[in-house]
Amino acid sequence: MFVLIFFLLGLLLIILQTTVFMINPVWNGAPDLYFILVAYLAYRHDLFRSLIVLFPLAMIFDVLSGLVLGMYPALFILGYFLLKVMSDRLPVRESFYQVPMIGVGYLLVNWLVYVCMSFAVPSMLVPWSWPIMFMRAALVVLFSFPLFRLFEFVNRRIEGKFTGFYKGRLRSGNRYRE
Repeated sequence: MFVLIFFLLGLLLIILQTTVFMINPVWNGAPDLYFILVAYLAYRHDLFRSLIVLFPLAMIFDVLSGLVLGMYPALFILGYFLLKVMSDRLPVRESFYQVPMIGVGYLLVNWLVYVCMSFAVPSMLVPWSWPIMFMRAALVVLFSFPLFRLFEFVNRRIEGKFTGFYKGRLRSGNRYRE
């Protein structure tokens, strides 16, 4: 159930990213929503289930908007492993450092893919610009707050855990005590 629901959420993020947020292919203000899903799966879930969700999404995203085949699966998998290693090395598991690490990981992964692609197909690449990449990383960090909350809500619903909203509506059994 987890794999199916997060696959559908990832598919929805890919559709939003490639239609609504992508005014033109080289628009600077396009947030990379898929990287937030990659970061969430790297922080919260194990390798097997995460790769079952990420690999088909990477292939779909590569077919929909990839210039060079294999670029987006490399982004997905490299970003997952980078964030997984970085989060495992932190002394504190749940910290405020996770969201800024998404931005740093996003910059690092995109730079590594850009360097590799510059050797493979230099004529197809848009020139690298640090201010534009900092803006995109900031957009990823900004969108990660609401999307992480959505992913946590969906994950708790899948696991059968209820949030505090439902606890307030349950009665104790004693009708005279308020």
